[in-house]
Amino acid sequence: MRSLLLPSFLFLLFVPFLRAEPEFPLTADSQSQPNVPKGTLLKETYTAKDGSVFPGTQREYHIYLPAGFDKTQPAAFMVFQDGVIYQAPVVFDNLIAKRDIPPLVGIFIKPGVVPAANDNALPRFNRSYEYDSITPTYSQFLIDEFLPAIEAKHGLKLSTDPNHAAISGNSSGGICAFMAAWHRPDRFRRVFTGVGTYVGIHGADQLPVLVRKFEPKPLRVFLQSGTGDNNLYCGDWWMANQMMERSLTWAGYDVNHAWGEGGHNAKHASQIFPDVMRWLWRDWQTDIEVKANPKGESKWRGYEVVGDGEWGKVSVKGRLHDVRQINPNTKGELVIVDPDAQRLMKLDVNGIMSDIKIGERRPDSADWGPNGDLFFAAFTWPEETHFGVLDREGSVRIVAKSVDAAVGDLVVTHQGTIYFVDERRRAIGQFKDNVVKILTDDAVTDRKQPFCYRIALSPDQTSVFSTDVFFSPSMASFQVQEDSKLSVGQTYFKLEGASPSANGLCVDTNGWLYVTTSLGIQVCDQAGRVNFIIPTPKQAFDVCFGGKDLSELFIACRDTIYKRPTKAKGVVSGQ
Repeated sequence: MRSLLLPSFLFLLFVPFLRAEPEFPLTADSQSQPNVPKGTLLKETYTAKDGSVFPGTQREYHIYLPAGFDKTQPAAFMVFQDGVIYQAPVVFDNLIAKRDIPPLVGIFIKPGVVPAANDNALPRFNRSYEYDSITPTYSQFLIDEFLPAIEAKHGLKLSTDPNHAAISGNSSGGICAFMAAWHRPDRFRRVFTGVGTYVGIHGADQLPVLVRKFEPKPLRVFLQSGTGDNNLYCGDWWMANQMMERSLTWAGYDVNHAWGEGGHNAKHASQIFPDVMRWLWRDWQTDIEVKANPKGESKWRGYEVVGDGEWGKVSVKGRLHDVRQINPNTKGELVIVDPDAQRLMKLDVNGIMSDIKIGERRPDSADWGPNGDLFFAAFTWPEETHFGVLDREGSVRIVAKSVDAAVGDLVVTHQGTIYFVDERRRAIGQFKDNVVKILTDDAVTDRKQPFCYRIALSPDQTSVFSTDVFFSPSMASFQVQEDSKLSVGQTYFKLEGASPSANGLCVDTNGWLYVTTSLGIQVCDQAGRVNFIIPTPKQAFDVCFGGKDLSELFIACRDTIYKRPTKAKGVVSGQ
């Protein structure tokens, strides 16, 4: 029989792979201590109803109530995915007694399971579906459904101050915790993730880039992983956690980490959990607020454009219904198009709103043209679209009747040519010299180009950009020829997100393109790359520069308009 002994040099090569995982003994803070008041641990089951985002799921949960808990007062709390982990109830007892952390309510929730249909069927295990996704679905379930339900059932009053809320989890529970806080920093601001699954299962491998592109959020984040973490078909956990830490640091977050030699388990995370808690809740008795970019060291590129200002709500006269379009003139005044309310309005630089009268017509789109005239597309029954002009004296003139197009958006060049979107054909058309033409059918050279939905002109008016709300990961760019026709259409811009729902767009004097999407305002450079993303208070459906010097960024969010000061300056297409 051949000997199984390895040559000595080969044995030395295999030594690193044979080495046992290091031990991570728990500290005294994770062990029950005498004379420390003990909290209460409740156990229940929650079943989601048909209207839930996870209908039919059942999940076990525990609630930890600290010793001497007063249910009448709003309580700080911490949510854990995958149930009771990290010896958390014992750690809570010890650290609360030392006043290292506030008297927390602990909520330990397991992932949902849809019970098997019969004895020969398998249940549906929702863990990866709920936890690994980077969509806001789980945060919606947790914040809008589960927490209110347990508050009502157990007579709890959880604090609504996000500075009083933390969230944690291990592995997929870790990425879930981060995403809940990322999507809802208005509810959670302290995050601990052990061996977080920031890899390509449901898109989490995109996060290191998105963290760099999004305006920093008010989060405090602690990450843990080790050299023995998973390295599988969907990614390398050890490297992914380091990439997340580097991105969070680059973006200016309050971030900390603990790297070790452990594997994909909770041993190391459990050992450090008491110190993680002290770090997450440090200064809780004197300064509870978690701030975005607390040291002012963020390298987020958006600060070059919007500074560190915030969105403010614009007061308007009357109720807005579904604002489709906002466009500025050279004075910084906005025309506001609200087709559902059949209103066309003007917002001046002092915030005063006034109605614009164009007769018995429903306005579909409008933009300022040369000399301050207002060009509009309007609809009258039965099913007729007209192009019109409202001059500075207030006179309305119809320049094209019964246009064979469903006009959803339009821009006016400095020469008075109108480019518009025909929503029926989902193509770009042109109105010039009293003639209407559909242009993009002949301009498309890239057959993967999305159909057109909203349009904007480049600052030099040599290009037309278009979005498509249905096929929105890409945006098209067309070149304007000398005869004003369009050519060489190409899917030039690639937006972030699998389906970002791109809508309105505008440009600044540097040629940067601002696009409203479900993720926020994505800002692209002239080369077509998203450089940064500006979150918005609500999903925005149009964007433009306005106000004095065209230096304020305005967004239309259906029934609300917001604005934010910037360091940039907008461009009026009719200039």
